[in-house]
Amino acid sequence: MVRSADVTIVGGGPAGSALAVALGRQGVRVELYEKARHPRLKACGEGLLPHGVSALRDLVGLPEVPTVRGLRFRAGGESVDADFPTGHGLVVRRDRFDAWLFEHAASTPNVDARPGTPYTGTRAPILVGADGRQSMFHRRLPAQAARPHRVGLSTHAIGVEGVTDRVEVFFHGDGELYLAPTGDDEVLISALFDYRQFTPDALTRLLRSIPAMRARTHRIKFTTPVLASAPLGSFVPRIVDATERLLLVGDAAGAPDPIVGDGLALAFSSTQDAASAIVSGDWRSYQRRRLARGANARRLGRLMLGLSRTERRGAWFLRHCSAIVPRLLDLAVAREPSSDRQA
Repeated sequence: MVRSADVTIVGGGPAGSALAVALGRQGVRVELYEKARHPRLKACGEGLLPHGVSALRDLVGLPEVPTVRGLRFRAGGESVDADFPTGHGLVVRRDRFDAWLFEHAASTPNVDARPGTPYTGTRAPILVGADGRQSMFHRRLPAQAARPHRVGLSTHAIGVEGVTDRVEVFFHGDGELYLAPTGDDEVLISALFDYRQFTPDALTRLLRSIPAMRARTHRIKFTTPVLASAPLGSFVPRIVDATERLLLVGDAAGAPDPIVGDGLALAFSSTQDAASAIVSGDWRSYQRRRLARGANARRLGRLMLGLSRTERRGAWFLRHCSAIVPRLLDLAVAREPSSDRQA
């Protein structure tokens, strides 16, 4: 058992802030380092699936942001709608959402939040890496980049017509394009590309190349810069080092391909497991459950990437196999990995 102190968390994004809240409420003193100052923009698909919404609600409540009831998949002239089987999703602008959650952590008893403060190596007896896909702690607990290698772009805009309470997913020749409401008539626009097809003007070129988007974006005005992120997706075979008393959370512990949309939800649904491991010392249980969740997301990601590898294949799948689409969404929002449900 740890005493009511002694945890250093490196990274004040969603995973680090959520864990700081969970620990602080249990009387554990936490140092929370975040090298940036909020608010700060981040390249992200900004979606939170229903099981992540449930975990966030239980932890701190929910922010006032747009809700979505499902997805609309589009390829060529085909379109299929799928509702979440239970609950709803959220669309969270990361600059606002991360600041909101970090403030929750900073106001939690026993949490010493340090914005604008890079981590320099001084640590409490327990150390948590919550510093993202390119974590400094991958030198100790190595990560493997996912294949295929992909690049993600994201921005926000006004003037996009026809946006509803569904996240729209357009399959195109080089990846996917996503549209989602962020509030006040603003829209998230994010896109994923095979890195070999990426160019600096890739997003603008993509908006012009999809007929349905050309018709809906003739009045478009970007409200935030276009940001890029790469590589997308990673696998970390070992996410705890019991000897060093180090564990990884969030994207630092492995990130599924964004086509699954499970990054934020995976972080929040694993928060209580990580907090329990720190308090009880049961490192194996956290590692087993977190890796099982990540494996489920990776399998679904490989399936979806295979089905949508080309626009023609995506259109064929939506036309002939539309009944399967809701089942894929069921898998994406499953609360627990199958191994845990059977345990």
